[in-house]
Amino acid sequence: MSGKLSVTESRRNGRVLQTLRRVWSHLTRYTARWAYLLAAVCVIIYALVPDEWEISDPVKQFVLILSSVAVGAVVLPELPSNLWTIDVEKVRNLIPGAQRTTLARSLIEAESEDQRWNELVWLKALDPLLEASRKPWQYVRDMDYDVSVHLGRTLQLGNERVPVHSVSVDHKSSRVLARPGMDAVWLSIARTGSALQSEFGEAACLAREIVPLGTLSGQAWQNAIVSTCHAELYVDGDRVELIHEVTPERPDLVRWRTPVEFELPTERVRVRVQFDFHLDPSVDTFPVIFSGYYCAGTTDIALRLYDENIPSELECDYYVGRALDETGHQGISQYNNGVYRQFAFSTGRDGILWPGSGVMFRWKPKP
Repeated sequence: MSGKLSVTESRRNGRVLQTLRRVWSHLTRYTARWAYLLAAVCVIIYALVPDEWEISDPVKQFVLILSSVAVGAVVLPELPSNLWTIDVEKVRNLIPGAQRTTLARSLIEAESEDQRWNELVWLKALDPLLEASRKPWQYVRDMDYDVSVHLGRTLQLGNERVPVHSVSVDHKSSRVLARPGMDAVWLSIARTGSALQSEFGEAACLAREIVPLGTLSGQAWQNAIVSTCHAELYVDGDRVELIHEVTPERPDLVRWRTPVEFELPTERVRVRVQFDFHLDPSVDTFPVIFSGYYCAGTTDIALRLYDENIPSELECDYYVGRALDETGHQGISQYNNGVYRQFAFSTGRDGILWPGSGVMFRWKPKP
């Protein structure tokens, strides 16, 4: 019992000390110090004004009023009580952006004694997220990324049938397509790693894959990609007719671009990308990487492996940037129904994945 009493007493003493610190901080804040100075000046002026002056009474009355106002400023709250109930529109209309930023940083710093940590929280976490809110194409919502891999298939290339793994990607998300200076979006297939990397740097590229086909290169490779790969784009459920684009200037790329007459929507829309392509049979991994945007809300990534021709084992690793105390986290799940085996990653209902997050699927033949 004495232990419980001591704990209760300690908490009570802690609250008393906290209250005393707040009172002291309030009475010695910047505004209060100026109020003390003004009140002292008023007292001195009141004492020095000669009674024989014709205007001594009005001057003394004015000084008394001014000193009372100064003393009142010491005890009055620093911020009006309605500040805590002010709505978003009034904050935006009444408080300039620079002052809002200063207030936000002060509120963050009040939560931690580690000022270096507070600075990093603002510069490397909150500020980038808020900047993305002003550029809504930098984050997607509620992503559903499904991959199907069929091992041990063949593909007709001219007069020759070559072994491949066939891949289908069905990618759905809510996103903003339009951005300043951009009049089209596209899907792309690359022959080489450098060509694929260049597409990652293109803001208009919604999806890209690398598909080398044997020893084919240049126009022969481009023609084979156009005839054997398939790409489709749906915006709010409507299919957009894409135009494949091959040029000698980009011999290691094939793009499926939206036509000139298609106007990119400026509002957030539901976007679906479907991709069918082929992998060299030596490939045993499939990475899903979100390199240029945040993923908000629910993010589900799944790969189904159809291995009837090459019985295999499927594995999965994920590397994601997210909060440690994320709730509803499901992580990796596994499924096998005899027809295909599947690994899936999910963030749960409410999450944010940072750019660079991803999931790596890999398979290997059963021993």
